[in-house]
Amino acid sequence: MELYANLHTHSKHSDGGYYPRELARAAKAEGYGAIAVTDHDTATGYAELKDECDKLGLECIFGVEFSSPSSMLKDVTGLAHTFHIVGFHFDPEYPAMKQYLADMGVRESDQTRVLFERGVKLGLISGITWDEVLEFNKGIAWICNEQLYDAMYAKGLITHDKRQWYFRELFGDHRDEVPPCRDFKQEYEIIQLIKDAGGIAVLAHPHNQLQYMDALMEMGLEGLEIWHYEVDESEREAGLRLAYDKGLYISGGSDHRGPCSGYYERSVDLKNSRCYMEPMTCGTTKLHFEEIRDRKIKR
Repeated sequence: MELYANLHTHSKHSDGGYYPRELARAAKAEGYGAIAVTDHDTATGYAELKDECDKLGLECIFGVEFSSPSSMLKDVTGLAHTFHIVGFHFDPEYPAMKQYLADMGVRESDQTRVLFERGVKLGLISGITWDEVLEFNKGIAWICNEQLYDAMYAKGLITHDKRQWYFRELFGDHRDEVPPCRDFKQEYEIIQLIKDAGGIAVLAHPHNQLQYMDALMEMGLEGLEIWHYEVDESEREAGLRLAYDKGLYISGGSDHRGPCSGYYERSVDLKNSRCYMEPMTCGTTKLHFEEIRDRKIKR
């Protein structure tokens, strides 16, 4: 299957390794003809991506990956499932959407600030203030550990090999210790919000989640990712059959792996690192991209 578009990527506006312009260049160099930046719960990176794609002759579409960790759908044990929903083509200025994206930026940044202050008190962080972190990341609304690392790296306070240590000591499970100041929406609310804002909703990396598709489609879900490293071969085959049978959009992307991840420079042994992936192995075909781009199933 020849892939054309990488429609699940992240930039430094959430937890990716590249600025959007660098991401566009990496996608072009890898061989993609189209790309979407789908940062977590934020849309601030798209304008830069679009500007660079126009210069490179690369197609791009607007997208955001939304988190929904407290689903109304329960598994066989009665536990709530976690879904990630990618929204394409919606209007980020639609009032309810604009407010929700702002809330998600506040949520992430507030948790990061609390953990930053904890790190200062424990002596794990020195030589930088929170205001300096914000100033370095001007234009980015969703401040996470990556934005802190980048600000520290720019000041010579950290090296790439220390990032994992800082993540474990400063963040990791410690995020659960910080009560969020804003709540995530459940998946049915996110799907409806995407549709209200004029977009289409696609289920991201549906590993062990295809059994929920009927319920999600009733909520308004219109597509699913097929070529993603978390989706195994049997799930890809089942997902494709489902998508063709139900007339769903077919997406895919490299997420946090591969040349578009921006993480390769941090790896000492690249081919044995978690971020390594053979080029052009995740994404979607030209036909399936055009269906999403044009918002019309052509099969």
